[in-house]
Amino acid sequence: MWTVSRVPRRTVFCLLVFIVSGATPALARDTTITGSVGTVFDYLERTYKYGDNAGSGDNADRQKIGIQPEILVVSRDVRDTLSLRYSPTLSHDYALKRGNGVDHQLDFQGERWLSQFWSISMSDMYTRSDDPDTANRDYPNDVSGNGSGQATPGNTANQLSNDLNGQKFWSNTFNAQTSYAVDKDSTIGGGYSYSLLRYDDSATGGQNYDRHSFFTNLSHGFTPNWRSNLGLNYTRGLYDNTQQLNVNSTATPDLDQYGFNFGIDYVRNPHDFYPFSYSLNKTLYDGDTSPNSATHSWSLGWNHAFDSRTRMTLGGGPSYAKVQGQDGTWGYNAYATLMRAYEHAALSLDLRKTYEMNNFTGSSADSGLTDTYSARATLTYSHTEHLTFNVYGGYRSESNFDPQGAYRIAAGTASTGKTGDNSYDRNIYEAGIGFTYSFARWYTAALKYGYYVSDGKLENDQYTDHIILFTLSAKRDLWRW
Repeated sequence: MWTVSRVPRRTVFCLLVFIVSGATPALARDTTITGSVGTVFDYLERTYKYGDNAGSGDNADRQKIGIQPEILVVSRDVRDTLSLRYSPTLSHDYALKRGNGVDHQLDFQGERWLSQFWSISMSDMYTRSDDPDTANRDYPNDVSGNGSGQATPGNTANQLSNDLNGQKFWSNTFNAQTSYAVDKDSTIGGGYSYSLLRYDDSATGGQNYDRHSFFTNLSHGFTPNWRSNLGLNYTRGLYDNTQQLNVNSTATPDLDQYGFNFGIDYVRNPHDFYPFSYSLNKTLYDGDTSPNSATHSWSLGWNHAFDSRTRMTLGGGPSYAKVQGQDGTWGYNAYATLMRAYEHAALSLDLRKTYEMNNFTGSSADSGLTDTYSARATLTYSHTEHLTFNVYGGYRSESNFDPQGAYRIAAGTASTGKTGDNSYDRNIYEAGIGFTYSFARWYTAALKYGYYVSDGKLENDQYTDHIILFTLSAKRDLWRW
């Protein structure tokens, strides 16, 4: 029997309000409805280093075959753009006899210019799945993490944890923001974001939460060579307090998170500019489930274009991190990126060292202040107009400062009273390869293989994933007016 979950009424209401407000008659409006249908094979094999996830008997294996229809509506005119996509997946999972089920993907995006200088935008993504990558794919970065409401390249904070891959959940992320150009060199903006996450079975270790975020930003150009930006953000996190790590505590794990960002750029010429930035991030917990924490980071960088196809960025500086009840520690932040475009290919390299506030990953293992090193390389090659290959590889080292519960015990280090001395460490390795082939005008075949290794200290954090995803679909425009 197929099981169907209902899209929240609040989500549907917000989408309808924005669509109605933006659908005023316009001579230049163009609307297209595109439909597609395809078959999907989704395979996940997880192997734990020391058996079946501490005796749970469920390695989160997934072997699904299903049908995936999709409907996409895009409407444009000179003042606004609206798009709505809905894609359910009706599948049968025969790995552990989980049976039939229905996953959902509902995405809405809209932007409207109220005047030549003032714009508003709104987006919403509802996901029902057991694969966290489904929710991370379209919203890879924390919406409010950098104070501007924009995604920060390389930022992976608050992505849903891969540890709970295979556990059924639903999530919804709503974002509304506005931007106003005061003059040709100055822009002010801000917005609100609401996210929620629910796991079907709280016994799996997933953390259910509601997150409310407010953010504002201001950018100003003093001269053609000097420009500045300022960002502020505030987040209120509300958790299901029945899932606390400390079951003997009656305190709530709810939190307040504050962020401040300030930057100045010196633009030397069209090929070179030098950014300087300072950021402050602070987390205050309502109860005693976790200690409060704060970070300060200063960074000076160089952004250089060698030519129209090659760009490099370098930067870094000192950082200061402190966990409540412990002495602070000095460290550093750094980044280096290289992007190179070829005639039929594109290469990107990304190296980073940073402190991250991870409080909304769905997993208690990732919560709190984390010292992170990461490296990632991606290559895309278009053999022909219809055949594209891609390959990627990555490494990530995480040190969760002052972990709680079982993670604190697993850290096994006596704290000397200094931030970072007692940390839960984990290394992550991943690699993948895939291709996409379009043929016979309407048809597309895609195949992806992914390899993922988590090397932590707890048994449920030491595993290897092999992932295969194959889709064969047909897509065409149904109506246009």
